[in-house]
Amino acid sequence: MPWLCVSIETVAAEVDGLSEQLAGVGAVAVTVRPGSSADPVLEPRPAETPVWDSARLEALFPVDADLSPLRSVIEGAGRLCDVAFVEDQDWCNLWRGTVAPQHYAGRLSVVSRDHPADDLTGVVLRLDPGLAFGTGAHATTAMCLEALAGRELKGLRVADIGCGSGILSIAALLLGAGSVLAVDYDPQALLATRANAAYNDALDDRLWVTDTLPAVGGYDIVVANILANPLIDLAERLCALLKPDGVVILSGILEARLDTVLAAYPELKFAPASRGEGWICVEGTRRSG
Repeated sequence: MPWLCVSIETVAAEVDGLSEQLAGVGAVAVTVRPGSSADPVLEPRPAETPVWDSARLEALFPVDADLSPLRSVIEGAGRLCDVAFVEDQDWCNLWRGTVAPQHYAGRLSVVSRDHPADDLTGVVLRLDPGLAFGTGAHATTAMCLEALAGRELKGLRVADIGCGSGILSIAALLLGAGSVLAVDYDPQALLATRANAAYNDALDDRLWVTDTLPAVGGYDIVVANILANPLIDLAERLCALLKPDGVVILSGILEARLDTVLAAYPELKFAPASRGEGWICVEGTRRSG
């Protein structure tokens, strides 16, 4: 069954109210996307709601819905509006047909759950991201996977801060890590991490999935694929998780924020940064002496 998609350009201050109005007149789903004049990335502080300075709301209605109440919402908003028909799809599984296998450091391949195994070698991670971020296709995740796959992880303790779909945690376990801590404040991320770990036979006592950063450190590797603001805010706590000779992998950094992020970690010595699609990933070790 096709759907009617109504797109409305608006501003940040109106997103919540307009979303509620659209739901109130029968929208079965409302998606918030960056508007035509929006900044490319918003980096909220922890517990803040991410909203662009301008936004586009996309509301889906059944094709046979009574749209007369919608007319008053659109007229009241006084914003640009587009209407289009959208064919129904298996939205949860759509990504599986569009994401090609991803390969890292010649050791690791990330594929969808139902990808055939006959063309794969080495360590294979099968993934269904569900409602959490992380398929391996995004540059920030890819650079972290490259960094992990390029290291010998056998027996090491790894902490994955902002685990999303669990892709980095599971990759570390499949690559030989002795134990992995997966942390995320989003309940959907914790569910996705456990589900993906189970599918990869990695949901065992080597994996600890939690919404709380531990007070005790001793980790050989701490990887955080988040954004600049939380990387800065969490700098002291992330460093506290490291062993004296531990390594931190930070990703999700834009070029304009790199120096500010590095300045938040004065006790670490950073190797030359990796770059991909406008994003930066850095690896740091504690300075001797």
